[in-house]
Amino acid sequence: MVTLYFTDGNYLVPVSRRMPDSDLPDAAVRALVAGPIADSGLSSPLPSGIEVRSISISAGEAYVDFSAAFPTDDEGQETALNAVVQTLTALPGVRSVSLSVEGESLTDSEERTPLLYFASPNGLLAVPTAATDPRQALASFLEGPPRPEMGGFPPDVQLRAYEYDAAAGLLALTFSYTDSLEAFALSAPSRVRLQLLGLIASLTEFPHVRAVQLDFDGRARLGMGQCSDLIGTPIRRPALLNDERMLGRQRRQGSR
Repeated sequence: MVTLYFTDGNYLVPVSRRMPDSDLPDAAVRALVAGPIADSGLSSPLPSGIEVRSISISAGEAYVDFSAAFPTDDEGQETALNAVVQTLTALPGVRSVSLSVEGESLTDSEERTPLLYFASPNGLLAVPTAATDPRQALASFLEGPPRPEMGGFPPDVQLRAYEYDAAAGLLALTFSYTDSLEAFALSAPSRVRLQLLGLIASLTEFPHVRAVQLDFDGRARLGMGQCSDLIGTPIRRPALLNDERMLGRQRRQGSR
C-alpha cells in the first residue's frame, strides 16, 4: 500500500493505493502527477501537463526532475514540493528528496516534515507540525486541530501516562475516560474511530515508534465497541489512511 498526498485546496490529504512493488518511487510520483480519482473532491498539487523527466534513488535520497510546468508561485510550489516529499519519504528506503526542474536544482535533500492527522467529515487531513519527537507531537495533537471542522478529543480528556519501550518501539498511552468522550463515541462512532487512527498515524510518523497502544482508564471499548480493536493492544501504523472511493461518497453525502 502506497500513500499519495493530494490536496483539498487547504490541506494535504493522504490517499492509500495498492501498487506493484517494482519501482515504487517512479510509480508513486507518476500517480501523484496523474491525480486522484474523479469525484473524490481532491486534486493533484502538480499542474496538468507536467512531466516526470527522470527519477532515481541513491543512498536513500530520491532525485526527481520535472518539466518546466512545475508551479512557480510560492504557495503552489510549496504545496507541490510538500506533496512530493511526503509521498516519497513514506516509501521504504527513501529518507530525503532533491527536486529539479529541467535539470535546474529546485531544492536539495528535503526530509519529511512530521504530520498530524485529524479526522474531518471527509476523512483524515494532514497538518504539518514543528514537533521533533512523539511527545511534542502528542501535545500538539491534544491541543486540537487548526480548524473546527476537524475532529479532536473532548477538552476534558487528559493524558494520564506516557510510556515508551525503546526495545519494542512501543508507545503506550493512557487517557482519562470521561462522560463527554463516551457521549462522543456513542453519537459519532465512525468519527471517533477515525480520530484514533489519526492519532496512531501521527505518532508513527516518527520511525522509532513502531506501534502505539491506547488505553482509556482500562475500558475495553468506547461507546458501543466500534473502536475496541484499537484499544488495549499494540497497533502499527494504519496501512489505509483514506480510501479515495469513500472520500467521494462522503463528499456527496455531505452536500445533500
